[in-house]
Amino acid sequence: MKISGFTFCRNMVRYDYPIIESIRSILPIVDEFIVNVGRCDDGTLELVRSIGDPKIRIIQSVWDETLRTGGLIYSQQTNIALAACTGDWAFYLQADEVVHEDDLPNIL
Repeated sequence: MKISGFTFCRNMVRYDYPIIESIRSILPIVDEFIVNVGRCDDGTLELVRSIGDPKIRIIQSVWDETLRTGGLIYSQQTNIALAACTGDWAFYLQADEVVHEDDLPNIL
């Protein structure tokens, strides 16, 4: 069984989101982790790349700002990341969420 993890992010540096901690918190139990990075100019892409784990696969997207109403853009970006997953199971982790290490065995 293959487990994929996935998230999307944009402007994580600007808004001080714990994206590094979030991604690293789930890496021990996934076979791959897809990060959909939206176009930004604050260093988010470079920050995600700096993790340097071979399980991480970065895809890039351009956000359609006309979909902001009702949060539809978040759904779209989540689905882009999910579609890139190749696992039998997928674990969605929002960019401001961190999984506690004690919970990893129970999740697995």
